[in-house]
Amino acid sequence: MERTFAEQYGALERWHWWFRGRRSVIESVLRHELQEGESRRVLSVGCGPAAGLDWLLPFAGPHGRVVGLDAEPLHARDAPRGVEFVTGRLEAAPFAPASFELVLALDVLEHLDDDAAGLGAAARLVKPGGLLLATVPALPSLWGGQDVVSAHRRRYTRRALARLCRAAGLPACEIRYFNTLLFPLVGLIRWSRRALGLAGRARSDFEDTRPGALNELLGRVFSLEGHLINRVPAPVGVSLLVKYKG
Repeated sequence: MERTFAEQYGALERWHWWFRGRRSVIESVLRHELQEGESRRVLSVGCGPAAGLDWLLPFAGPHGRVVGLDAEPLHARDAPRGVEFVTGRLEAAPFAPASFELVLALDVLEHLDDDAAGLGAAARLVKPGGLLLATVPALPSLWGGQDVVSAHRRRYTRRALARLCRAAGLPACEIRYFNTLLFPLVGLIRWSRRALGLAGRARSDFEDTRPGALNELLGRVFSLEGHLINRVPAPVGVSLLVKYKG
């Protein structure tokens, strides 16, 4: 991603509705999939700022460990107690195969030239019986300035993501759309900008939001999907989630 955006990332994670909503959805999936009280090694690849990984500590359990892996050294600052940060790339992750009970790749694969190799590399780090969760931006028609600023290579359809899983040697992935409740609003904004010829400009969508009542409302709407993600398959959404059990 652009350096300026990388420097803003940590602050955005703390207050922006999109990060808070995504986290709520992921937490719901993890609570559904993981046994409470167990200790486990947790790895977040392409994790962004280490300071934002403290929410994973409860899922590591009483004697577990949270590790963040990211290629941007800037993100190593202010790692919370109990979180280890490693500078490196997913494709050459400095870990032995089958080292982690839980591996997260949250909005990472879209940055990679070879996303199949990246997904396969993440899966190889999962212990037998462990869990891999990955999220990606959905629908090429929603391409916009945020994708440019974030240095995305692509957005995905559900079918394209299923093909990617097979190419990575993971034929048994479960795939779901999410960020569905806000899809009409996001679609309207993105498609309007496309019609105006603004889809390719390097401008972050986060610049259009500030802390306050609207941000709180959007965050709460997105977070509602934490109650739905494990129950109701959504027909469409701004994002996609992949779940793979090792």
